[in-house]
Amino acid sequence: MDQQRDFTDPRIPDRSTCVLRYLVDRWADQRGDQVFSVFENGEEWNYADLKRRVVAKAAGLRAFGVEQGNHVAFWLPNGPEALILYFAINYLGAVFVPFNTAYRGKLLEHVVANSDARVICVHPDLLPRLAEVDRSALELAIVTTANEYVDIAGLRSVRNNDVFGAPDDPLPLERPIEPWDSQSIIYTSGTTGPSKGVLSSYLHMFSNAGPESWP
Repeated sequence: MDQQRDFTDPRIPDRSTCVLRYLVDRWADQRGDQVFSVFENGEEWNYADLKRRVVAKAAGLRAFGVEQGNHVAFWLPNGPEALILYFAINYLGAVFVPFNTAYRGKLLEHVVANSDARVICVHPDLLPRLAEVDRSALELAIVTTANEYVDIAGLRSVRNNDVFGAPDDPLPLERPIEPWDSQSIIYTSGTTGPSKGVLSSYLHMFSNAGPESWP
C-alpha cells in the first residue's frame, strides 16, 4: 500500500490510520483472529471475517454499478447487514449517505434529491414511503432482510443477499482514498429549514470521534 503523499503535513495522519478501507486491511493483517463484533444472537466475527464479508459485499456493490466517489443512500436500522453495507460502501471509496428512519413525505423527498444517490440500501418496511415521493436519481434499491416487500414502479430492487462477490477480490481503485476525501454526508436536524447535507471527510470523522479527541 502506497503511503506517499505530495506534501507533508504532520496534522494529517496517513491513510492506514483514518481511512476505512486501509483500516479494514490493516486490522485483518494485525488482529485477524481477534473478536471484532458480537451480535445479539451470539454470532461473533473476528477481524479476518470482517474483511472477507466487507470485500465480498463491496464486490457485489461494484457489480451493481457502485463506483468510487458515488453517493449511496442508506436507510436502515442497526444490525449486521447495515454494518457490512456501511463498511463496503466506504471500502469502494463511495460516500455513505445515511437517512433518518423517521423520514417520510416532503422531508424524505428533499434528502433523496439532495443526496444525488442512484442506489439506496433500504429496509423493506421503509420501501412504501419511497413509493409516495419523487425519487429523483434513485434507480436501484438494495433491500435487506428476508421479509417480503412491495416492488415500486420505476425503481429496480434486489435482495441484499444477492449482492456479493469474491471475498478475495482486489477491488482496484481509480486512485487512493485520501483522508480528506468525503466519507459521508450527514443530514442536520433541519430546525431552521430543510435538513442540510454536511460533507464529512475521513479525517473529520477520525478527529471528531477518534482516540486523539477522546483520550
